[in-house]
Amino acid sequence: MNLDLLKKLVETPGVSGFETKIREVIKDEVKKMNPDEVYEDTLGNLIVVKKGERKDTILFMAHMDELGMVVSSIDEKGFIGFQKLGGIDDRVLVSRAVRLITEDKEIYGVIGIVPPHLSVEKEMEGKLTPWYKLQIDIGAKSKEEVISLGINQGTPIVFKKDFIQLNNDLIVSRGLDDRFGCFILINLLEMFKKIKPLNTLIFVFTTEEEIGLRGASVVAPRINPLLTVAVDSISASDFSLVSLPYKNSVVVGKGPVIRKVDRRMVVDEKLFGFFSEFMNAKNIEFQIGITGGSTDAAIVETEGLGYQSIPLCFPLRYTHSTVEVVSLKDGEVLIRLLYELATNQIKI
Repeated sequence: MNLDLLKKLVETPGVSGFETKIREVIKDEVKKMNPDEVYEDTLGNLIVVKKGERKDTILFMAHMDELGMVVSSIDEKGFIGFQKLGGIDDRVLVSRAVRLITEDKEIYGVIGIVPPHLSVEKEMEGKLTPWYKLQIDIGAKSKEEVISLGINQGTPIVFKKDFIQLNNDLIVSRGLDDRFGCFILINLLEMFKKIKPLNTLIFVFTTEEEIGLRGASVVAPRINPLLTVAVDSISASDFSLVSLPYKNSVVVGKGPVIRKVDRRMVVDEKLFGFFSEFMNAKNIEFQIGITGGSTDAAIVETEGLGYQSIPLCFPLRYTHSTVEVVSLKDGEVLIRLLYELATNQIKI
């Protein structure tokens, strides 16, 4: 697997609603794969068509947006207030380095905290500081200096990211949800660079998933797919402190996951049965996941007259943190599963 590409996908900023830069990176990659069409819709979704021998259409989706923040205020001393975009836990904010993304450059800042040496409120020691009490320090001396750097209300903000490989198979970074899903779809498309799939494939890299599945909501009625597959993460529960109802139910390195139940979706019983039989027939090891949150599959399932949809996920440890962990082996198995779907007649 091309880890340089994965690193590039992860490090390219693309907060929900500000996906232009990551969309251009993905567009450049998919154009190398000889697709039949590449275009964007009004919500900024990137749509890639690979025509097959049959007209049956499989819609593969992965969201290209990421969690982040946006500048909401600048005080007279040059400190910056922000608002969260997406489900960021306040615990991951304190003592973080961030990148403010202006039109022509990136500016680093830090989210600081009052040290114990200056704290007089002993009863507050060890307690969580909420996001609305935090500010970003970029080293400016005044509001005017901040504005002169191209930063103003509405400027998007992402966390500074590391890209680490653990024990060869595991990758650690912020934004693997869902840039790893985008990476998987690009790899799948590459497999059909010189050959036609059996089924017509439409790849959609969606926008604004983290703030309400907005991008995916407009896609399916225009395509009318036989089947929609959302390729996204599911929270792995294979570490300490996980609540008992979820403990060790999804494990990194044990294969892809049918995300059977989440807060907005229960996978159709017949569809679940089809996929279970299909993967068993292809000797593909898989897991079954029950979780909170949701995926693009949920909104597609209920659009228009409704579409057959399923989330096929890769396990992700420490979801929505700055140290998300995935297994490359899980990604490889998921690519194989999607390839089998693309090259076999689907009867659902």
